[in-house]
Amino acid sequence: MILELLEHCLTPCTWTARSMGFLTSTIQVRARYQRCRAAWQPHLDRTRAAILAAARLATGRRKALLFGAGLLHDIPLRELAASFEEVVLADIVHSLPSRLAALRFPNVRLLTLDVTGIMKEMPRLRDSPAAPLPASSPQVYLDDGRLDFSVSVNLLSQLGWVPGRFLRGGRPEADLAAFQKGLILAHLEYLRQLPGHTALITDVRWRAQPHAPGEAAREWEVLQGVRLPEPEWAWDWDIAPAPERERGVDYAARVHGYADWKGAGIAGGWEGKPAGKN
Repeated sequence: MILELLEHCLTPCTWTARSMGFLTSTIQVRARYQRCRAAWQPHLDRTRAAILAAARLATGRRKALLFGAGLLHDIPLRELAASFEEVVLADIVHSLPSRLAALRFPNVRLLTLDVTGIMKEMPRLRDSPAAPLPASSPQVYLDDGRLDFSVSVNLLSQLGWVPGRFLRGGRPEADLAAFQKGLILAHLEYLRQLPGHTALITDVRWRAQPHAPGEAAREWEVLQGVRLPEPEWAWDWDIAPAPERERGVDYAARVHGYADWKGAGIAGGWEGKPAGKN
């Protein structure tokens, strides 16, 4: 607890990231990783392998851009740094260990980025519950001719969750749900518009499995009703084995991976459809 408090004080980040809980969440996830490393390892290995497989599909080797890279647990940084002239690690918070790790590679750059482009407006919107919620339309890197590869890594489901939690209580639930869904759809469309090759890795569904005989498992979708196309890869992530989140209950996330999001997204017709089970 003392180390986490010290990290909270020393980690560079924006006021928005602190006030909305992004920094706290980053530190908590890193602590959970330390406790659940063995359970997480298969998921981390699958994610790294998927990123490298997708990167091999890029036709150029100039710039690689990774969204959601702040903790680096699931990022094959050494291999990417050896494969591309420049690697950009983008996240709203970069942990202190990640900052130190990035220093080992002269062609790796950290970018503090709110990929939605609207998080800075959230404090004002929470204080003004009658104000309309903005639409996300990120523009960064859309005109970057050197960008050959981009991947969104285990980020999509979180885009709506944090702002939804931050704004909850002052607005109708239906308005918040539509706002959260809009953030997810905007990110998927943004990946489609980026130059170069794009890939996507995201959790789509969670499952809570009680240990007690006779107790039924619970499942729920985490993409606000957005249906994704059939994935190229799919696996389970033992994200919170008991008693990490709840005594006697294991939590697992279903993860989908798309080596070519532009191809999958166009062919799959994902926009706005009810989430299904794959």
